[in-house]
Amino acid sequence: MGVPYSALREGGAQTQYGPNKTAVTADVTEAGFIFAFIIIALSFFIILPGIRGSQRLYSLIRFVVAMFIGAGILLSAWGQEWEVAEIHDTETAYKAFFNHEITADIGVKIGLNSVNITLKAPDESVKEHPEEIINYNERFHFYGSQGRIGFGRFSGRINREFREAQWKGVPLPILWIAEYFTLDGEDIRWGRSYRTAGYYAWILVWTAFPLWILSMALSFMVLRYCGYFLMMTGGCLWLGNVLWASVRFGSTALVIPFNEDKKLTFTYGATFYLCLVAGLVSVVSGFIVFVMDIRFPNVLSTFFNIDPLADYEETFVYDKNTGGASNGASNGHGSNNESMLTSKAVYRQRAQSRFAVTRRRPRTSLLEEPATTDDNVLHGERSQPSAKSPPSEGIRLTEIKPETTN
Repeated sequence: MGVPYSALREGGAQTQYGPNKTAVTADVTEAGFIFAFIIIALSFFIILPGIRGSQRLYSLIRFVVAMFIGAGILLSAWGQEWEVAEIHDTETAYKAFFNHEITADIGVKIGLNSVNITLKAPDESVKEHPEEIINYNERFHFYGSQGRIGFGRFSGRINREFREAQWKGVPLPILWIAEYFTLDGEDIRWGRSYRTAGYYAWILVWTAFPLWILSMALSFMVLRYCGYFLMMTGGCLWLGNVLWASVRFGSTALVIPFNEDKKLTFTYGATFYLCLVAGLVSVVSGFIVFVMDIRFPNVLSTFFNIDPLADYEETFVYDKNTGGASNGASNGHGSNNESMLTSKAVYRQRAQSRFAVTRRRPRTSLLEEPATTDDNVLHGERSQPSAKSPPSEGIRLTEIKPETTN
């Protein structure tokens, strides 16, 4: 084969590399979502200079708020830090058939579907084997059914994974922590409570995701409905926090002691507060959109860069005694100047029924406005008075009829 191909080979066979086992340094799923939103943000910032005027700032605000809520929803669902506990420099046993203790750092992270346990010790902690590296990261899943008591084939998922970890020879501190989530009897039901709390929080967080998608779509159409869906999105996220906080514990709080001074006490983690803040931003944003749509609809339309007339529909107010003519239309019976009348465009929001009868009294200026026979008179301009229409017969604003075309 020649020197370039036979170098560093034994017996002419292909090169064999031994296993290179390394500890888990990051959650791949969580890191994937983070990088996905970073890529979307970079793409937006590239095209941002092409947006002109004040719309550049408005687009930036809309994008940042929308992406923060979306990232908060996905990271809340897949994040592993709803609750955390950590202790440092703890003297603990290492493995079976090992007589000495080691000084290690122990950390626990609980998510909606699993618990992650970390054990890390300095190099050369094992005197008999100085080359051994103590850097373990094990994950035990508790989603699914509770299962039977024990560790057989019909037991819960975390019970079966716990038995596999025992067979693999996982260090004792990790097994001790995982055992608290496998027992289900008397007052030791933390595995059941965390599984139930994660189940309902998982449902609510994922309910918020399609609501967020719909709110983004409605921000290009009906802004008031966009505000409604944003508030519902935040409500689902908040309800997930409430259910997790109220269901996760059994009769007593979970505390895992290793010695008199070193105890694992669980507190809310970054993912829990991220879900809380994302819900707060969503509710506040939706409420602002709702109030602005009522008080300042044109300003809100400018901010979202949509047509301000898209949320309105044009109707025509006319007298019911004119034979159904609307805006000078003949209604299929030929043109008759006596049936012609002045039409006034009235804009109503789509949220209001077009058949609603107004309770406001007609203004005097409208009652005194004579009828016109010119269809081309612009809105707001006064046409020439007609002798055949007395001033007392004005436009009535108490009835709206659909326009009839031939």
